Amino acid sequence: MEDTTRTPYSPPPKDAARFLGLGLLEKYLEDLDVTDITVMGTQIMFKRGGLRIDAPEQFPNEKAVRILQDRILAPLNKALTISTPSQDAELYDGSRALLVIPPQSEKPLLIIRKHNRLKHTLEDLSLSVDGLDRMAGFLKEAVKRRKNIMVAGGTGAGKTTLVNALGFEIQPKHVVAVLEDTREIQLGLPYVYYFKTRAAAGEAKEITYSSLLRDCLRADPDRIILTEIRTPLSAYEFIHVLNSGHRGSMSTIHANSCLDALLRTEILIQEHQGLEAKVVRRLIARAVDVLVFLEIREDIDGNRAGWALTEIVEVADAEGGEYVLKGVESC
Repeated sequence: MEDTTRTPYSPPPKDAARFLGLGLLEKYLEDLDVTDITVMGTQIMFKRGGLRIDAPEQFPNEKAVRILQDRILAPLNKALTISTPSQDAELYDGSRALLVIPPQSEKPLLIIRKHNRLKHTLEDLSLSVDGLDRMAGFLKEAVKRRKNIMVAGGTGAGKTTLVNALGFEIQPKHVVAVLEDTREIQLGLPYVYYFKTRAAAGEAKEITYSSLLRDCLRADPDRIILTEIRTPLSAYEFIHVLNSGHRGSMSTIHANSCLDALLRTEILIQEHQGLEAKVVRRLIARAVDVLVFLEIREDIDGNRAGWALTEIVEVADAEGGEYVLKGVESC
């Protein structure tokens, strides 16, 4: 599912290449089939088609890696120091990067998750995701009927890819607000507001999912797509927004099953608000209509061998403080 249709890579302007270019890593950014790039010490690895591959070249020494890390962070007014040994960064093409130095890590680390614009439809994904072909009709109808949908799964399971595909089924006259921490969602709709988070840097204040949720309501959207529920505040505010209207919204969450997705959302909300468990479950049950679980399948070496839609449930209620789930199909 990671094999998406992507917008072409945009290299830095020639006059900026010396300062912004990534040297040995540049060709892997240009390769549309490469999804991840990792530097461990001086060693370079990349991921293509779900397979982890050792690059034929490597950095001459760790000092060269540190120079590259500083080059990435300099335009962002960030730096790696003993007191701040890790930093997040967004590259000039929109890719996300994590940079780490000792003492937090044994050697300098640079982990890049490339920026991919997602354009697959449900029909496209049905060719590569086991179980999706049987459930595509149900999911299309759920979107048309403005059901609130949460997609669960592990890292790299294709949660955002599926949400983007579901977005193609939204009615064209609906206004959609998309909240992301990196530019991935690309809907084929005429009325879409794209909002993006930002880390604090210097005088620039932090922009969080929570602040985006509050601000996007002023745009009066019909639906909201929050690419990931990850913090107690964002979980509480997203569920609160869904209970106040905006039917047909979507989000993703890291979890090991549909039920685990509900329980994790519950824990996050309780961390923020400290409400009684029974109350939280009723709020969640009234807000979330459909849960989808995606699973990564691996070969004997640990490479990704494919993806599968393994569970879909409808949330009926939370009677007596317990979730009432209706299994649509166990794929």
